[in-house]
Amino acid sequence: MAIIPLPQQIEWKSGFYTLQADVRIFIDSTIQSPTDLGDYLADSLRDNIQCTLSVEDASEKPKQNCISLGLEEGNEKLGEEGYELSIHEEWIQLTAWKPAGLFYGIQTLRQIASHSENGQIPCVQIRDVPQYPWRGVLLDCARHFLDKEFIKRYIDLSAHHKLNRLHLHLTDDQGWRIEIKKYPELTKVGAYRKDGDGVYGDFYTQEDLREIVEYAEKRFVTIIPEFEMPGHASAAIASYPHLSCRGESIPVQTKWGIFADVFCPGKESTFEFLEGVLDEITQIFPSEFIHIGGDEAPRDRWKECPHCQKRMRENDFQQEDELQGYLIKRIAEFLASKNRRLIGWDEILDVGGLPDTAVVQSWRGMKGAIRAAQLHHDVISSPNQYVYFDYPQDEQQQKSKPNWMRMTPIETVYQFQPTPPELSAEDSRRVWGAECTMWTEHAPQEKIDEQLFPRICAFSETVWSPGEGRDWDHFQERLQSHLKRLDRMGVNYYRP
Repeated sequence: MAIIPLPQQIEWKSGFYTLQADVRIFIDSTIQSPTDLGDYLADSLRDNIQCTLSVEDASEKPKQNCISLGLEEGNEKLGEEGYELSIHEEWIQLTAWKPAGLFYGIQTLRQIASHSENGQIPCVQIRDVPQYPWRGVLLDCARHFLDKEFIKRYIDLSAHHKLNRLHLHLTDDQGWRIEIKKYPELTKVGAYRKDGDGVYGDFYTQEDLREIVEYAEKRFVTIIPEFEMPGHASAAIASYPHLSCRGESIPVQTKWGIFADVFCPGKESTFEFLEGVLDEITQIFPSEFIHIGGDEAPRDRWKECPHCQKRMRENDFQQEDELQGYLIKRIAEFLASKNRRLIGWDEILDVGGLPDTAVVQSWRGMKGAIRAAQLHHDVISSPNQYVYFDYPQDEQQQKSKPNWMRMTPIETVYQFQPTPPELSAEDSRRVWGAECTMWTEHAPQEKIDEQLFPRICAFSETVWSPGEGRDWDHFQERLQSHLKRLDRMGVNYYRP
């Protein structure tokens, strides 16, 4: 039975349990969970037995012909997301300490049941706990708009592979995708760019995003919103030119790259705007963490801007880099007032004055992860040479990609270790996990499946399963069976 990601402990037993129409699901009705776990399990198994199993309260459950779901208060070692799954010849028992554990146990049971013949599934004993608490995927909705239902589909696909963070990149030079009621021009102007003789673009209403958040919560996925600052701000500046140093009108960008016009940290009106946007973002997204980007921010305009130079003199700054540090510190303080924490790409390490609470997402290799952890910052590992899934996965794909994109085959992904070996045991605890990224400059919505799959299967194992004893040959064998599941799920994975 090809389980992906591989459980921590698994012991196959002799015998089989038979799934059939009269099997009942028992679950304690007092379990507090955003997901109706009993109904979710029944729905998940419907394709296997061509009917929906009944769900009943666990107060009088027999130990035969049933699937039992329950929480065990004394099983803290399983943590928030661990579970134990026992498949016997007469019944199935799934236990956890918290509801998220039951949910992930259901994913494992789904995978085992998907290969059943005549409803027979093998007996097994599984104890499973994730290696990392942060297991994420980034979807870039800014360069190419992604439909709301497409995002929901990826929430389901992520959850099935036991990933628990969906990072939505909502703003960039080529598009602003989130409705902000205080600043309506952001979606009237910033959400659209020229495309030949027409325009291209769209945006999510706040109601759309709340619907996505609620859908994700039921699958134990946290949505992490990203609002880029101070760079990658062309769409915002096109909507409100006063936010830049020059105050001149610019277009929403139609090409990819890095652009000189960025937010002006010398003007108080800029901070009024940033805080106004973040105020609404924090009302939409309950996540403790808000991503502010912070990458690829040119300083050219700041060097010639009287407002920025005045700010530097007032604060005795010697370099323009310190202006970005000033901006990050103020934004971190604002988010703290909302009981939120800031995440930024690893460039935020280079600007000075980084607040202790800031989380660093390392993308330029692992040097940022090492440096951040040693400076006692929490870390998310996203090195481009391992987990940038817009990159080509073989020579065939490389022909259609820019020359600077390095080839990243699935075997390379499987070799990824989120925790740098250079770190001490104490600093290693700062590494929360990892996130794979799906940037869409060269991969619009219809291309995303083949860019992410099957590489995301390998990634899921690097963040869930134990790092020691990882076996590439064994993974390949399991993947061949898992691809059949992806076929049934309608995933258009890459076929070399």
